[in-house]
Amino acid sequence: MLDRWVNIFFSLALVFVFILFGDSQQHNQILLGLFLAALLSVIAFILNWLTIDGASSATIFGGFAYGLGGMAGAAVVLAFFISGSVLSKDLISREGFLEKKFRRDGKQVWSNGFWFALWVLIWFLTDVDAFLIGAVTSIATAASDTWSTEIGANRLKGKTRLITSGEKVPPGTDGGISFFGTIAALCGAGFIAAVFWVFAIESALSTILIIAVTGFFGSLIDSYIGARFQNAEYKIPGLSSIGLENMYVSNNFVNWISAGLASVISLILILIIGV
Repeated sequence: MLDRWVNIFFSLALVFVFILFGDSQQHNQILLGLFLAALLSVIAFILNWLTIDGASSATIFGGFAYGLGGMAGAAVVLAFFISGSVLSKDLISREGFLEKKFRRDGKQVWSNGFWFALWVLIWFLTDVDAFLIGAVTSIATAASDTWSTEIGANRLKGKTRLITSGEKVPPGTDGGISFFGTIAALCGAGFIAAVFWVFAIESALSTILIIAVTGFFGSLIDSYIGARFQNAEYKIPGLSSIGLENMYVSNNFVNWISAGLASVISLILILIIGV
């Protein structure tokens, strides 16, 4: 249900930008972005990469990626989505008869893409490059976490320890980190930073390093929050006003908050360093 409200919010924001801001070229870019995003979302649904609600969220998200973020924004999002989907694709057991299907739904799309869409929207309206860097950092965090999980936990299952205590835990445990998973996390963040550098021609090397480092740090934040709070319920005053009794800390929430924190850290660094 929450993802539908996010769909409505960003749909209205895109309409708002289309009507009140930009020239005809930017209008065409937004329309083309929505068309291409819808086309790719349908293909992803056919390939079992997205659910129906995931495809609708991805269409709106993709409209922001290219419509407002341009080639650099679209390239970063596609790089994350394709690499994550390939790594998370159907896993067939060695026996050859057990198959695990994986499809991203709307909540998963926005847990990884919310901050990107928000920062790109603000960047488009203000033309302050720091917000674009924050947007890319949020995707770098998502890629870092995805690569770490899929490679370190599902493929190269090495010794895994809890990030909070160092206790040995099975691979795939919330908050667990391993050597291979850590290397994969660093590579995932670096990959997104490199893609952005290729398409954002005027980006300084220091900016790319900030994206890679804070994206990697974001995955460590994800692991820490996952170890401390994931799969628990907390009673928060005021939730009853929106029909909720307790707040459940899901994996989607952990991904969302860690991407947000990492992107805010990158914004602060950019403002301090002045690149």
